[in-house]
Amino acid sequence: MHTRRAVLAAGGSMLLAGCGALEMTADATGSWPQRGYDSARTGHPADREGPEPSLTTGWTAEYPRYGGTPTSPVLADGSVYIAYTDGPPPIGDGERTVSVAAFDPESGDRRWTTTATTSRETSGTEYHADSLAVAGETILIQTANGLRAISTDGDPRWQFDNVGDGHLSIGAIDPSFDADAVYVGHYRQSRDEYEPAFYAIDRADGTERWRHEFDDWESRVVYSSAVVDGVVYLAAYDDGVKALDASDGTERWRSSAPVNSTPTVADGAVFVGTNRDDESGVVALEADTGEVRWSRTDAGESWAPRHLAATEDAVYYPENDRLVARDIETGDPLWEDRAGCLGAEGEFVGGGTPAIVGERIYAGGSGVYVIDRESGDVLERHGLNGSTVRNSIAVVDGWLYANANGRTLYGLTDCETEVVGRCLR
Repeated sequence: MHTRRAVLAAGGSMLLAGCGALEMTADATGSWPQRGYDSARTGHPADREGPEPSLTTGWTAEYPRYGGTPTSPVLADGSVYIAYTDGPPPIGDGERTVSVAAFDPESGDRRWTTTATTSRETSGTEYHADSLAVAGETILIQTANGLRAISTDGDPRWQFDNVGDGHLSIGAIDPSFDADAVYVGHYRQSRDEYEPAFYAIDRADGTERWRHEFDDWESRVVYSSAVVDGVVYLAAYDDGVKALDASDGTERWRSSAPVNSTPTVADGAVFVGTNRDDESGVVALEADTGEVRWSRTDAGESWAPRHLAATEDAVYYPENDRLVARDIETGDPLWEDRAGCLGAEGEFVGGGTPAIVGERIYAGGSGVYVIDRESGDVLERHGLNGSTVRNSIAVVDGWLYANANGRTLYGLTDCETEVVGRCLR
């Protein structure tokens, strides 16, 4: 763990609305290239330490938001990236711009902003999804006009048409990738017409490598996939999970389940959240056959698609405003019932993939939470001026990045000098 010393900043980083930054002695090292951290969506980087409690706000950066889903921040090549839509308010018509912005991870200074696409869609359309990913030197973002690829210098590269005439579903839609291809489902399905298709796209030029159609399933929602050892695992809402060969899209196996989450792959298993008959839970499927390893039901109904994280011994996920931990082999709970529940009215954990870093769990919700991985005890809740975090966070050595309410990007670090519960600046 790096040590760091917060001193009074000589000047703030001035962005759209004027924001301050602390000078830090430590470097923000490492990367977090996609929601869920890696291609298996585990949320668990090895050999890394996150910031220690208590946290302090190192810097903030504000930006406009007039449509689209707040994006989970990603980190690569020494920059933090977010995307947002600017233009008329969502209830009005007119041209809107989907932008990608890069920030210095230690100061919050904006390095560049580039236009991913422009749109004149009517109100009600999601102009971009929570879909940022960095594949090598290419930034990917799903927009209402298709999947866009931009270089890490901000230059446009290619676009792929995977959109229909409907609106964005509530499902996660960020692309996954391996060394050769990008994998993504169809975006903006309507009630009357939809395309049950999943695509493999060439990373270099954006051309279609293959498509897999699943018209035998009724789902209009294909969640973000996981890619491990040449196999793409895709989950379709309320229908199930499929394992596809990454080279040509042929089906290896399928398993029916009332899915409501992105798949996570760890310990030779695929983990997905489920929701049916007002009961939520998690199913573990053997990664090579699709056979059920275990299935567990939780205390109540999950209000939104969930995002799971996993280590070598446990799977973690938000459920009913709390965090749940289960043994990866048996599905048995590792904490007592309601352990990790915050209790106070209006407080909740959930919305994005938990980050399992070192001996701690970092998660968004009604603030940013630091939770002991062994016991489930909440070590700290760091408030963000009343804002909530309903997407995923990114964690590198000594720093944490959170996009609160889709209008403010936070760079949080640990406080070395604290007096009477307040960090000295």
